[in-house]
Amino acid sequence: MEPSLALLIACCRSGFDDPVAALGPGAALASADGDRLTTLARRHRVEGLVWRAMRRQSMLVPGTQPLGHDARAIALEGLQMAAETGRIHRAFAQAGLPHLFLKGQALGQLAWGDPSLKRQIDIDLLVTPDGIGKSAALLGALGYVQQIPEPSVDPVDWHRRRKESLWRSDDGLLVDLHSRVADNPALLPLVTALVPVDQVEIAGGITVPTLRRALLLPYLAVHGGSSAWFRLKWLADFAAVVHRTDAATIDRLAERAEGLGAGRALAAALVLSHRLFATHVPEGLWFDRGARTIVNLSLGALSDPIEPTMRRFGTIPIHRAQLLLAPGPGYLVNEALRQIGALLIR
Repeated sequence: MEPSLALLIACCRSGFDDPVAALGPGAALASADGDRLTTLARRHRVEGLVWRAMRRQSMLVPGTQPLGHDARAIALEGLQMAAETGRIHRAFAQAGLPHLFLKGQALGQLAWGDPSLKRQIDIDLLVTPDGIGKSAALLGALGYVQQIPEPSVDPVDWHRRRKESLWRSDDGLLVDLHSRVADNPALLPLVTALVPVDQVEIAGGITVPTLRRALLLPYLAVHGGSSAWFRLKWLADFAAVVHRTDAATIDRLAERAEGLGAGRALAAALVLSHRLFATHVPEGLWFDRGARTIVNLSLGALSDPIEPTMRRFGTIPIHRAQLLLAPGPGYLVNEALRQIGALLIR
């Protein structure tokens, strides 16, 4: 692993762990390549975390000044996202539509104690499959227009095959409307908009529903594993939540994850988090060859200086990881058919 990436990981870790244990006495920052650190922070979308780490160490690495501009812009965007998330929540609650928010501002609060540290591209809203029609109409009333698929496509028909649709407001805000949490229905089938939720305050007076920790960590494991963890921000979020969860709870989650359809994904995520962020990993964790392959694919994707989606054939590791997220030939065949089908109906 290149030194700048290792330092990037250490900066993220210092956000939830002892800064001296994560970063040392400051020598690593003092000798850092600031331009490279800035490039990698943007590649992995952890600009705010790195900037906060430097401020806490009272050390500005030459060449990283652009991260300060990024961090301030992210914080301002975060306020807008918090207000919009609250507006959507109020509208859906008043309409009596079951819903919760995935990742986003709520996760920022749970993981880092500050929702404004990380860039949020869109708002992930989970509703029930039979509520897609009403949810689409309500988003339309809130000023959103369906972008993917194109507006002429019935969202109810679309969601029979896909887990999400993308909606855009007049001022450019994006909502990912989810009817399930994973592309493959075999993964986390019990995680729906009807599960018990935690209420998280994301800004003054704005409280929204999100997944409880027992489902949040398996969900984050499946979400990150589905992309071979190619962005550090996903693993940093996961590691921060693990760090803030007692070891006995993590052990129980690992034991129960297979029943949720996330056993292998969670095992791989816990091992990755332990290797890069020194978080707890259960003793005797079930960790098979498939989980080991996911870890190796993910380490390669994380180390790639260019996002896999930006290079030709760069998404091959992502598709391989998706094929391995659950054990058994039945899942493998089903996922292969799903991926082929997704290519055919684009």
